Amino acid sequence: MIKKMAEKYSVTVPQICIRYTLQLGLISLPKTANPEHMRSNAAIDFAISSEDMETLKSMKKIRDYGEFSSFSVFSGK
Repeated sequence: MIKKMAEKYSVTVPQICIRYTLQLGLISLPKTANPEHMRSNAAIDFAISSEDMETLKSMKKIRDYGEFSSFSVFSGK
């Protein structure tokens, strides 16, 4: 679903994710050492429609992160 939305806006999946967090009023901290990825991550001069924001907000939450579930960022603790 996120990939299709990225295609709709002609952006990458990371750009959709970064834009989504910003439109929620949150700070996004993408990590990369690749200069091209840095430029791409910064190119978020588009807005996600309110309909698409609601779609993203209502996505099914991931319940099991497998071996990474012990990390607090994934466990919800």
